[in-house]
Amino acid sequence: MTNPNNEPTAPGSQHVHINSLSAAGHVTIAQGNVTIVGGTRGNSSDNDIITIGGVEATQEEVAQLHSALDRIDHAVEAAPLDRAAQTAAQTNAATLREQVTSPNPPNEYLLVQAAEALFHFGPDIAGAVVAAFTTPLVGKIVQAAGERALRFYRQLRSADAPPAAPPAVNVSGDLIPPGEG
Repeated sequence: MTNPNNEPTAPGSQHVHINSLSAAGHVTIAQGNVTIVGGTRGNSSDNDIITIGGVEATQEEVAQLHSALDRIDHAVEAAPLDRAAQTAAQTNAATLREQVTSPNPPNEYLLVQAAEALFHFGPDIAGAVVAAFTTPLVGKIVQAAGERALRFYRQLRSADAPPAAPPAVNVSGDLIPPGEG
């Protein structure tokens, strides 16, 4: 078997002829045995588009999002919580990060549940969550996630948003993690 240039090819392989391709970043043409004739041009400038949370974003937007998520992590670490509450807050922060940084659209229920739960661990953590949700990229991500996530986002962005519910405490005055009370 030969390709259009009369070069031998293996059975089951493919031949792709590209006159030119302009792309920055990684380009996947096909999987398997592929012969590519031609080349690519482009650069890896700061304008590379990244898919995160099911939407396209620039490297700058992604860096801003990661910075906001890092602030949540730092607020959780600095919060005066008992071990169980600390673990619950860390789990919710990790779930929130996972949902908004995946290449796929987030599960809106997990996203909102994690964000709402973080409000119960104190004002510093709640403030960091609000700050993360006010980044433009999170606005795009929650829109891709669905109506519940979008309603939550709009509530956070609203000047009339009600304050977060006070944390639940047991008779000893210890915080009760959300869902355990």
